[in-house]
Amino acid sequence: MTSREKTGIMKNLAPLLALLLTVGLLPRSANAQEQRGYIDLSQVEAWFDDEPAIEVNIRGALLNLVAEASKYEDPDLADMLRQLKVIQVRGFDLSRADDTLLSQSTELGRQLEADGWETVVRVRDDGEHVQMYLLATGESIDGMVVLATDEFEDEAIFVNIVGEIRPDQIGRIGRKFNLGVLESN
Repeated sequence: MTSREKTGIMKNLAPLLALLLTVGLLPRSANAQEQRGYIDLSQVEAWFDDEPAIEVNIRGALLNLVAEASKYEDPDLADMLRQLKVIQVRGFDLSRADDTLLSQSTELGRQLEADGWETVVRVRDDGEHVQMYLLATGESIDGMVVLATDEFEDEAIFVNIVGEIRPDQIGRIGRKFNLGVLESN
């Protein structure tokens, strides 16, 4: 993710952050970790010595606010956002990461697979590594995880989306929140 894209994320989220500061921070849902499709990204944060360069936590009332704000611009996106429970993103500067990141990311992927997540995308191409996992119940997708690193851009992005996910709408989520790693899907 380029600094322009990072700035774009902050521009898109600035009104929401201002609202949060005005009304006070929303508490995390007590049962967020019990929701099917949720993963605790603190385990990913532990891989790095620094705080994430990008940290997005949208859930509950805030997610409903984003859906409501989107309804005139993109009603289909608003309907889809109402079906979601959590959107989490962490972005890290790889220039400060150690050499174990790829093995840690691969191990997390193995854990997800052992927990019933399905690998739908795995790309290992010249310094770019992308893994995408879906957790489904029958025909319904309950969660998605994307682990992406780009050694040339010196960045790593981790995304977890929880709720009823329609595969044809994933790119819309990426565009709404300026998440390049999701936009092409």
